[in-house]
Amino acid sequence: MIPISRLFTMKARFYLPFILLFLLPGLSISQEASNPLEKAQMLIDSGKAEEAYDLLKPYQASLEGEAAFDYVFALAAQDTGRTVEAIFALERVVDTFPEHGPARAELAKAYLSLGETDDAKKEFQKARELEDIPPEARQTIDRYLSGIELFHDRTRLTVRPWVALAMGYDTNINGATDEKSMTIPIAPGIPFALGGTQNSPILSGSLGLSLSKPLNNDLGLSAFGSAQLGDRHTTHQNDFTSHTAAGRAGFRLEREKHNFSIAADASMMRLDAGGLARADRKTAGISTEWQYAATEKDQISAYFQFSAMRNPKQSIRDVNRSLAGLNYGHAFTDIKGTPIIFGGIFGGIEDERADTGADHFGKNLFGGRIGISYQLSDRQTTFGAFTYQRSLYETGDPIFLVRRHDSFFDLSLGYRFQYNNQLSISPTVVYNDNDSNILTNDYDRLEVMVTARYDF
Repeated sequence: MIPISRLFTMKARFYLPFILLFLLPGLSISQEASNPLEKAQMLIDSGKAEEAYDLLKPYQASLEGEAAFDYVFALAAQDTGRTVEAIFALERVVDTFPEHGPARAELAKAYLSLGETDDAKKEFQKARELEDIPPEARQTIDRYLSGIELFHDRTRLTVRPWVALAMGYDTNINGATDEKSMTIPIAPGIPFALGGTQNSPILSGSLGLSLSKPLNNDLGLSAFGSAQLGDRHTTHQNDFTSHTAAGRAGFRLEREKHNFSIAADASMMRLDAGGLARADRKTAGISTEWQYAATEKDQISAYFQFSAMRNPKQSIRDVNRSLAGLNYGHAFTDIKGTPIIFGGIFGGIEDERADTGADHFGKNLFGGRIGISYQLSDRQTTFGAFTYQRSLYETGDPIFLVRRHDSFFDLSLGYRFQYNNQLSISPTVVYNDNDSNILTNDYDRLEVMVTARYDF
């Protein structure tokens, strides 16, 4: 990996000559050696850090505290394994020049080499937030930060809380057909009025946390979990305001390129102004997943999920769902913007639980998903995904006297601006279309939202 200091070329070259003007008058050395810092920098650049260190060491007593000397001396010390000396020198540089990106990045590397990962993370983040940081340096710092996060996940209890606020508009909050009337086979000739679609501005808020705890580093075994609470308020139609809660806990096993996980999942949802104590829908189940990093650019995964879906107010709708799928993703790291494409296929069964009169709630389903993300810059990412699901119900509907079948389409587009390490802003557009042979289940909807999320 290219040293970070080399990626700050313009800024590093700015500091050196500037401070040399103040140092040269005080140097009692021969004319041919009147620029020892520049000579030392050339030696470091050519891989001769030991010679650079030997050159600068005699000047340490008189020039220590001068930022230009401390910076180049620290590079030589760091490259020759004298990490503690490098840290002392770099700390003096950043105290004098807080915006000195190369010094902060090298200080972070020095902390990292001593195992001081928290201090390293803090300095990397400060260096990354500098306005004139070159894109290549920011990408290198991101790789270091990702490595630190992965190390923390594997060696300590990690808790990551977050909060999100969103506002937008939904053209069909009740998921209804836009038809105003219909007739049904069991009552031919009698028209029935329909309420039609209802739209509303949306205000929503959610908060949650995720955590992980290593259990056995030799085995690569860890525990993980997450919890989330959410509220979606439909300002014009309170009957469709919803409250949600979800939780997950499980174990993960990492072995070389393989990653296995198993988790228990639970969620509940309540419509209108009521609380979660009397949920309209409850779900609990178990899920397993296998991930395989075939190469640095390719990942394959397979999963299986089983969940019991219960409706306390309409128990006839209770079903058990079994779902399995296969996914693949590829990152084009050699292309500007590092586009990532991903896709997958899935299939499953929803088995009705009521003994009689509920066969028409059971169904077989299958479908697929494809998506892409593209990084416009180090802080801006665009993404999109398309999902298709086909549902074939088991028996004829007792009211419409036909076997129901649906084709569901979902198209989502979004943009994320990462303001800093904690705050991100994401406008999204989601379009759903459920094409059904039963009129009351045939609908489409468009939702536009802007979400602000803060990760602590």
